[in-house]
Amino acid sequence: MAVQSAIKTRGELQVFLHRCRERAGVSQEDVAKQLHLSPRGYWNLEQGRIRNPSAAVLDELARLLELSPDERWRLYMLTVRHDPPPLDGATLDEQSTWADLLSMQACPAVIIDQAWQVVSANGAYQSIFHAVAPDRHGRANLLRQVLLAPRLRDTLLGDWDEAWATPLLNDLRTACEVYPDAEWPKALVRNVALDPRVHRLWTQLSTRPLIRPVPARPFRHRVWGPRVTVVETVPRYLAGYKILSFVPTDRHR
Repeated sequence: MAVQSAIKTRGELQVFLHRCRERAGVSQEDVAKQLHLSPRGYWNLEQGRIRNPSAAVLDELARLLELSPDERWRLYMLTVRHDPPPLDGATLDEQSTWADLLSMQACPAVIIDQAWQVVSANGAYQSIFHAVAPDRHGRANLLRQVLLAPRLRDTLLGDWDEAWATPLLNDLRTACEVYPDAEWPKALVRNVALDPRVHRLWTQLSTRPLIRPVPARPFRHRVWGPRVTVVETVPRYLAGYKILSFVPTDRHR
């Protein structure tokens, strides 16, 4: 059965890449040259005969064939059988599609990138977060809004210290470890140091190695309160982004 499955996957890869090359108007020889492979080497890749091709080769192939995020995901699944790594500086190719997806959610919902920058938000989110705490640093950043906007933490976000700030500061601490060379977590840490209330919670994290998840967070809003659950969804076809939905758990009657 395993052999049959492998043969089927190789056939799917061959058909998939052949169609993508036809659409892009390039031959096997053209692609081989761009990938710095011999024609035979690329033929082996397209036939699924190369085991575990590198992410650099697969991403360059995706670029040459102008693959969509969905197609890039399929390329990885057919060749190395795991999700592709996030793309640095990736952009949403079809903004209107993702805006439509968010608009179908009645509750506040937002798409953020790896740096927690707001890429797209529905009307409910904008009317609450952007209206109460507009971000003057350019593109809105959810971490900065929740942690460093006094109007949000003092009026909307109940039990701010424990339910909101501490979990997000833990996310910031993780980001500092995962992205040691990135500037955005360092900049946020510098801003945190300037706010006495947030800085106190930040320094206390070292004594709290285990931060328990918060199933429902106090949310002082006449429509979406009194509590919400923050539901995280990772789009399968768009590595590096996630959707956060603020779902009411027991709405006001």
